[in-house]
Amino acid sequence: ATQIKAALDLMRRLPPKDIESSLSDILTLAPDIVDDLLSAVDQPLKVAKCQESGKDYLLCDYNRDGDSYRSPWSNKYYPPLDDGI
Repeated sequence: ATQIKAALDLMRRLPPKDIESSLSDILTLAPDIVDDLLSAVDQPLKVAKCQESGKDYLLCDYNRDGDSYRSPWSNKYYPPLDDGI
C-alpha cells in the first residue's frame, strides 16, 4: 500500500504530457503494483488494429490483461498472453 501511495503521489507531481513514460518508469521500478497503478491512473486512449479483421478498437482497462489487449472483433489478445489464452 505504501508503494502505490508513493507512486500516485509522484504521478500527481510529474508533467501530464509525460504520463506514459513516467508510468512506464515507475512500473519498471515497482512491477508488483502494475495492476493497482494502471487502474488508478488515467491515460490517454489509444487505438489498435485487429490483426485478423483489420478493424480498429480502443485499448482500455476493460479489454486489458497485463500488457495485452483483447480485440472485440477476433476475441484474441495482442500481444498474445504468456499462458496461451
